[in-house]
Amino acid sequence: MSHRLEIEVKFILDDPDAMRSHLLQLGAASHGKHTELNIRLDDDQGNLGKRLTVLRVRHITSLNQTSSVLTVKTPVQSSDPALSTRREIELSVGSGPEMIAALEVLGYKPYLSYEKRREIYSLDDVEVVIDELPFGWFAELEGEEDTIRALSRRLNFDLAESLSLSYAECCQIVRQKLGLSTTEMTFEALKDTGLTSLIFHEALK
Repeated sequence: MSHRLEIEVKFILDDPDAMRSHLLQLGAASHGKHTELNIRLDDDQGNLGKRLTVLRVRHITSLNQTSSVLTVKTPVQSSDPALSTRREIELSVGSGPEMIAALEVLGYKPYLSYEKRREIYSLDDVEVVIDELPFGWFAELEGEEDTIRALSRRLNFDLAESLSLSYAECCQIVRQKLGLSTTEMTFEALKDTGLTSLIFHEALK
């Protein structure tokens, strides 16, 4: 189990290939790729969301092996509004479906699932990930505030242009934009919707 303060910033990526090249040129270490299925849960009244609290079960698939992680996040006051700072508690669970079943008994039900393909790098004591979701590419930097700011500059990111939304919030925006009834924001479920990063960019305006 891990219990820590998570400090991160997210950016929309227009050119993931250029981002990969830039990271490697700067000496970043690559730590592989995996696919995630993230399942968000809340009660019928949405009380966790009202408290800005995240309850999530994540299934991680890498090299045909799947593991599951239960995560709880709560917001923490940050000195920099461009950064997302949250208390994060995570623990590995033997069976993701059984964990979800147990949470449902307690009144917490899945309301959204979303898939992403993640590449992980490390540079200057910061974890940098490149994420592909069905509606676009993103980069996340996680570490200490000062190191995130410094590496953002090296990667030519402007903190003033960071994306303050969570992936779950991005999914809800796309669902509203396209009038989707599905709560499964996976590559397979959305393959015939014509969803593109341009649609997501337009939805943010």
